[in-house]
Amino acid sequence: MQYEFWVGSYGTKEEESIARFSLDTTAGRMTRLYGYQGAEHPSWISLDKTKTILYSVEELSPQGRIRAFAMRERGLEPLACLSTRGADPCHICLDEGQQYLFAANYTSGSLAVFSLDGAGIPVREADFVQHRGSGRNPARQEGPHVHFAQISGGKVYVVDLGTDLVSVYLLDRETGRLEDTGKALRLPAGAGPRHLVFHPGIPGLVYVACELDSSVALFREQDVEYAQEGMVSALPEAFRGENTVAAIRIWKDRLLVSNRGHDSIASFQIQENGSISLCQTVPTGGKVPRDFAVMGEYVVIANQGSDEITALRMDSATGKLEQTGIRVPMRRPTCICPA
Repeated sequence: MQYEFWVGSYGTKEEESIARFSLDTTAGRMTRLYGYQGAEHPSWISLDKTKTILYSVEELSPQGRIRAFAMRERGLEPLACLSTRGADPCHICLDEGQQYLFAANYTSGSLAVFSLDGAGIPVREADFVQHRGSGRNPARQEGPHVHFAQISGGKVYVVDLGTDLVSVYLLDRETGRLEDTGKALRLPAGAGPRHLVFHPGIPGLVYVACELDSSVALFREQDVEYAQEGMVSALPEAFRGENTVAAIRIWKDRLLVSNRGHDSIASFQIQENGSISLCQTVPTGGKVPRDFAVMGEYVVIANQGSDEITALRMDSATGKLEQTGIRVPMRRPTCICPA
């Protein structure tokens, strides 16, 4: 099998900071196909449903940007570039109808919403939400830090590491404006939520990757609130070093999380009721695994700290992760996006 994927990075505009790669599972190798030079710190990238437009942030301060590119046969063609009106945007996503693009401004703790035209190009800001507050950790939670947003069923879940909250908004599909529902996923003080995923088969079940305490929290939606039903460490009991959790994904009946510091992928078994238990932690073969993506039976990992992309393989029968030795260099990779 052969898979292709895009990688974002903390590269400068003088470097090929966005690049396309192939993974040949038969030959056991990854190959860099081509790259784009000109984007500055495109630390998160995303594709539209047709896989013809690539969106990226430019994680800059005091004001970041979003960019849109048309994907051509051998490269990217710039289409649009707009300010996010906030510092260090680190995540973008589209709504289900691909009418709006959401950009999370980490350092300034805000969310910008952009309208897309019929071709998928961002044309104007539709709404802007500024968070307030702080958390228990003075070094990391001195103010709001919006890290991630995800849309499900017309609701926008906005993850704020700085305030230990996942705020829930309603999206007006006519205007792109957000209405605060008053509901929230309230994490324990100092947990530092970063990203989340929804259970694919149980409505209202949410898993939150908590960066600061290296755990995964399980929430279930109720009539008036979201109730926390569990919290499981992503680290082996014997580990005593420093660690921060980063990305979270679901593959079949496994929940996968990346550990930066332990430099591993943690694999959790998902039970029928949605609860999770840690099965294994497997070294990524690199350092500081910021993001990863599942492609077939392979987990492709952006190891920001060792300037390389590596791959693990999952046994289709047992779900066990194993090392492959497959790797390819790239400067400060931060995001993996299957093409």
